[in-house]
Amino acid sequence: MINDISKPLILIVEDDGIIASRIQDTLAGAGYTTTITDIGEDAIRQAQEITPGLVLMDIRLKGNMDGIEAAGHIRRQSDVPILYLTAHSDDELIQRAKQTMPHGYIVKPFRARELLITIEMTMNKYLLDRQKRDMEARIQYIQKMESLGTMAGAVAHKFNNMLMIIMGYAEMMTDDAEPESLVESRSNEILEICEKAREMTNQIIAYTGHLPAAPAMLNLNQLIQEIAPFLKISLPDGSVIHYNTDDRIAPISAVAEQIRQVIVNLVMNAIEAVKKESGVITVSTGVMELNQAFFSEVYQNDDLPEGRYVFLEVEDNGCGMDEDTKRQIFDPFFTTKFFGRGLGLSAVLGIVKSHRGGIKILSKPGEGTAVRVLLPVEQLSSRQ
Repeated sequence: MINDISKPLILIVEDDGIIASRIQDTLAGAGYTTTITDIGEDAIRQAQEITPGLVLMDIRLKGNMDGIEAAGHIRRQSDVPILYLTAHSDDELIQRAKQTMPHGYIVKPFRARELLITIEMTMNKYLLDRQKRDMEARIQYIQKMESLGTMAGAVAHKFNNMLMIIMGYAEMMTDDAEPESLVESRSNEILEICEKAREMTNQIIAYTGHLPAAPAMLNLNQLIQEIAPFLKISLPDGSVIHYNTDDRIAPISAVAEQIRQVIVNLVMNAIEAVKKESGVITVSTGVMELNQAFFSEVYQNDDLPEGRYVFLEVEDNGCGMDEDTKRQIFDPFFTTKFFGRGLGLSAVLGIVKSHRGGIKILSKPGEGTAVRVLLPVEQLSSRQ
């Protein structure tokens, strides 16, 4: 860990003793604590033992290991920023150095002021990047927990419905049975077990926060505006998010917490698709007049009435999806990522269903994806 955010401990790895001493004196004058070595193996050991906040790494070192190889070992064992000190600029060295993902280069000879400014800029960028990564990790954790909660709540509700059917038949058996008969006794046992099971499912519903929530009249644009700063933090470097909201949008009756989750999950899904410097995400809203012909292309189109619908669309210029992927994206545990679980879109579909809405997806490989959520304007209640 960095002991002092403003003045981190700096490991100087330099084979020229005079240059190393000059760097140490310059940094000491600016309030930095330093330690010096001129051997790559020793730099790796010290980086692990003292955990510096920054490494100044000369490319040419004494011994059998050069600075690039040493930097590679250090980067694999810890997340520490590395600045290369070099008087060489041939292509082979630069390409090798790039593979270690350094935070910058200082070309010899350099002035003391240049060294200090470069270190300060490097540390500021490193700390901002680390804060962004921490925030992204928290967002992903919250999203995963919300998705699991939505799924657990939905399963508990369905299980309760099945229990009600079993209890209904057991009560009928009890009413028809002879007093103190075996049938009456067994029927009462069934009722007792069902009651205990219902208590357990109600506890799950309460724990996941999926107790029936009263819908309210919401403005979708306002919800998006509230979430926008939160979404901006998660954007990859070089990517942008645009908002194209219709001021004439009609209000809907919905559960605010659930609609916020829909917005976040769709945008996070788009962010995963545009992990590149030219990524563009567009969030749009509006109102559409829909008929049955349109519903034939919509997910969850069972018994949706014709009429006016508010839409939320999240579009990206990412990798896009083929038809096979589109058929699976709403499966609870489908994911195109090597790690993780694809609960985000499954939760979105569950929420949209509970609001008697639908989802339309347009996507082609290499051409990006647009996900449009449709919510009826005339909405009296949110079905749980």
